[in-house]
Amino acid sequence: MANFLERMFTTTAPSMVVPGVYRIQTAFVNAYMLGEPGGPWILVDTGMPFSVDQIKKAVDDTYGVQARPEAIVMTHGHFDHAGTVEELSRYWDVPVYAHPLEIPYLTGQSAYPPQDPTVGGFGGQLSRFYPNEPVNISERIYQLPADGAVPGVEGWKWVHTPGHTPGHISLFHEKDAVLIAGDAFITMNMHDMSDMLSGKPELMGPPEYFTSDWTESLRSIDKLVALRPKVVATGHGKALQYPGIELDLIDFADRYLPPRKGRYVDTPAHSDATGVVSLPAPVSDPLPKIVAGAAAGILAAITTIGILKNRKTKKEEVVERSRRPLRPLVVEKKKTIWGREAAGKRKPVEKERKLIYRSATSRRPAKHEKDSGNWSFFRSRKERVK
Repeated sequence: MANFLERMFTTTAPSMVVPGVYRIQTAFVNAYMLGEPGGPWILVDTGMPFSVDQIKKAVDDTYGVQARPEAIVMTHGHFDHAGTVEELSRYWDVPVYAHPLEIPYLTGQSAYPPQDPTVGGFGGQLSRFYPNEPVNISERIYQLPADGAVPGVEGWKWVHTPGHTPGHISLFHEKDAVLIAGDAFITMNMHDMSDMLSGKPELMGPPEYFTSDWTESLRSIDKLVALRPKVVATGHGKALQYPGIELDLIDFADRYLPPRKGRYVDTPAHSDATGVVSLPAPVSDPLPKIVAGAAAGILAAITTIGILKNRKTKKEEVVERSRRPLRPLVVEKKKTIWGREAAGKRKPVEKERKLIYRSATSRRPAKHEKDSGNWSFFRSRKERVK
């Protein structure tokens, strides 16, 4: 399965968003390289678990063979953004930086809050198969500088944008108004499979099935829109840059609302520096009941078809038997006749005699034939025809 996904989704070459910002698309998730070729650069997020070779090739094509980043910076640690962080940080022997509230999920200390498929949509249903376990890079993980600087590159600042995860960050280059938003909001409609496959750009909120605090998420969207970015690159979807994008972002922030239903919509998951502290109770999930009902319906249909087929077979057998020729009413039998005087004294006399029966179901003793001197026979209740 991994090989199939790798062939299908990791053949895209890196694309330049603006000079010094390069996007690597791994399946439906983006990683970014920040920095001009020939100078220091960093990798932001590490894509899907099967994208190691693709990212290495993108680095070779952009910065030269055996180029190595100054650091890896994580917007957050979900499986689709930290899929290759262990392999790549070990391969390059570089530090990994994250927000302090995100570190428990990058050191194996805590799992993320469970995904919430009840928010609906194609992405929500697909999230049932996503892992939420942490990775463990304890020997390489470091906290981001408290002053907001991004290690390894100049001119970039990190912004704490919680909600999707407790320690989620975004990156902003003030001089060029370039925003790397991570999953604080995205430019892909993950409710629709065709939009996901086509990559049609559209401003959307964070991936809802993994967002565990909606109050913080809305605040984070407002915080990023207030930066007035002119170029927007997100964790999912194509980068956007066009005249008037600032106004579109303001309009998007004004009208965007959390999903109408979901486990974390009314009550968030609570976390601290050690990981998840408490979770709201699960909400009713109709899909297992629907699947169970569909399975029961399919089983009932199969059973009914089997019964009808069996009945049809039996009916065909009855019709077939009715079409067989009846047993002849006249049956000729050859009997050996013993005379009284010859019994036990000489060889039996072979005589041919025709006995005609009209029924073989019930017999009664025949009258003794005095003249013939033969033993009595049993015959049909019907009169024997001579």
